[in-house]
Amino acid sequence: MTRRAVALVALAVAFLPPAWCRAADADLPTAVIGAPLPGEAPAASLLRPSTMRATFRVARADTALYVGTTWFVRDLSVTVVGPGPRRQTIVAATDLPGHTLGLRLPADAWAADRLELQATTVSTVAPPYLLSAEQLARIGWRNWSYAALFGLFASLAVVFGLLALRVRSRVAGAFAAVMAAKAALAIPWLGIVRPAPEISQPLHAVLQSLALAGLMLFAQTYFAGTRLPPLAVRAAWALVLFNVIAVCGGDVLQDLWIMPDLLTQALLIALYLAYIALGVLALRRRADGAWLYIAANAAAALGVLVADSGSIGSPVVQSAAMLGSAAQALCLAFALTLRVRGEGRGRGEIARWTRLDGLTGLTNRTALDASVATGWERSRLGHAPLGAVLIDLDHFKSFNETYGHLAGDDALRRIGAALADAVVRFDDVAGRFAGDKFLVLLANTDLAGAHHVAETIRLAVAALDIAHGGVPARRLSVSAGAASVVAAYPGDGSALVRRVETALYIAKTMGRNRVVADEPIAPPVMSP
Repeated sequence: MTRRAVALVALAVAFLPPAWCRAADADLPTAVIGAPLPGEAPAASLLRPSTMRATFRVARADTALYVGTTWFVRDLSVTVVGPGPRRQTIVAATDLPGHTLGLRLPADAWAADRLELQATTVSTVAPPYLLSAEQLARIGWRNWSYAALFGLFASLAVVFGLLALRVRSRVAGAFAAVMAAKAALAIPWLGIVRPAPEISQPLHAVLQSLALAGLMLFAQTYFAGTRLPPLAVRAAWALVLFNVIAVCGGDVLQDLWIMPDLLTQALLIALYLAYIALGVLALRRRADGAWLYIAANAAAALGVLVADSGSIGSPVVQSAAMLGSAAQALCLAFALTLRVRGEGRGRGEIARWTRLDGLTGLTNRTALDASVATGWERSRLGHAPLGAVLIDLDHFKSFNETYGHLAGDDALRRIGAALADAVVRFDDVAGRFAGDKFLVLLANTDLAGAHHVAETIRLAVAALDIAHGGVPARRLSVSAGAASVVAAYPGDGSALVRRVETALYIAKTMGRNRVVADEPIAPPVMSP
């Protein structure tokens, strides 16, 4: 009897886990369905993957349970331990919906003493998830939205790529390149293939960098005739460079990347704000399609803001960035369609360049004469004043003789840019009248208003501080004449031009670097 009792105790010791082990298993965390599994892993990167381990239990559920992974996990296995001597290892495959790397847990996994997970990962930010059958099906169903996004980007890339070849439009080619990069970025989300992190992460960095730089190149090409301020363009390109560094560093170094996520998100928002600022500057210069360009980048920025600040579990938040990107593509495509259609019909780009002065980017003399006639007719029909300002560079001939014609051309370009900044209303026109003379037409502007604009331009040129050692002031200055008329009879506007030329002549004879109106400006009437 004693030997039998000893044998039974020995068998119990051999086949039953000790009490301390059962107590430890009971203390294991229970994984929550739809939440990341509780695991630990050292900091990882694409260059230095690490092994993630997690020990947990699962609750009994009415549905099958799965373990699914993100793009950062390269391989995965789960070992079911207990009850008793059971030890079953399940290796993950990519046969789940959407080619998700994962596995299905046994139906009795809830009864196991513990589940041991092991995975090779390049980032600990997004560990594997415990998913129900319903959640996994939702992941596969959601792929239709990514398919729609891919179809949109790919279609725009093909259409505008062919259009760029047909009409030889650089702006259409830049847009097609951006759409091709965005379409390629959507491919991994289609659930067709699942590339390894060593392929997907560098490819994502390259494509995202191409998309960001392509949008900036598109902006420069789209507003090529607007002559955006060089400082604004350089600042935008600097933000593109910072974002490229952030994207490449984050995709390759992952956990070892020292830049906080908040700073990375702020850089992307700052870049979209820079794009919007370029659109505003182009809008002030009356560039075609500027409003659509601003709306496109505002939609993209809003999508990023919502996606970064909202609840991750919300479907609306998850799709915010995707919707913003789609809205951006459609707005830019619509704006570009108007531009390219004009190019294809002999208008658009060519017609726009024929209206511009090749050196300063302002309206040329031919288009300026047409604007004078149009403004005169509108003034006559609407009984509204039409103002004008004629500007002439002081001692510009000696400036060319002293510093050379290249320096003279650069001075004309800088003064033309200052002139464009000073003339901000849609109905106003600034152009190169002749040589170093510039004419500004001001719709619905009386003499006092014309005088104010002329003085603003004179001060803006002085602020450029262009050195001119051949004059007492030691810097290049301008003289200006201002005039305003109400066209009471048919004409071609030559009367207004003659009056403003006379005022300019008086300003030159009075010593230059001043503004003269063609008649005295009445002082304000003081009430008694």
